[in-house]
Amino acid sequence: MKKFTCYILFILIFTIYLSGCEKKANPIELPLIDDITSIEIAGGIKDTIITNEEIIASFIQKVIEAKPTSKQSLQDVPNALEYTRVDFVSDGNITSIFIYKENSKWYIEQSYQGIYEIDENILMLLNDD
Repeated sequence: MKKFTCYILFILIFTIYLSGCEKKANPIELPLIDDITSIEIAGGIKDTIITNEEIIASFIQKVIEAKPTSKQSLQDVPNALEYTRVDFVSDGNITSIFIYKENSKWYIEQSYQGIYEIDENILMLLNDD
């Protein structure tokens, strides 16, 4: 009986341990900085196209610094009421991310890739061109 109780206790602790280990989002997939010809922003205060290489590089750096969360991206667009769509244009290809605020935190979401927590000043980087 004592052996059985230890076995059950071990399974219980192991199950709790595994359920606490949530998978973080995969890294954001973006084109190489040198391949990006422009960033197109839609859904913010105004639609904008950015071609300045310095602004593109600093924005990409901020996006790369985003912290992966355990939230999953399971649809084409975020489930947020308001969001800004950011398209990275490179050689006719477009890679999109979405930026939005939820529960006083700012997030980047890349469809089916992951959701990442980001600094609230990220949109200011794009609006300062």
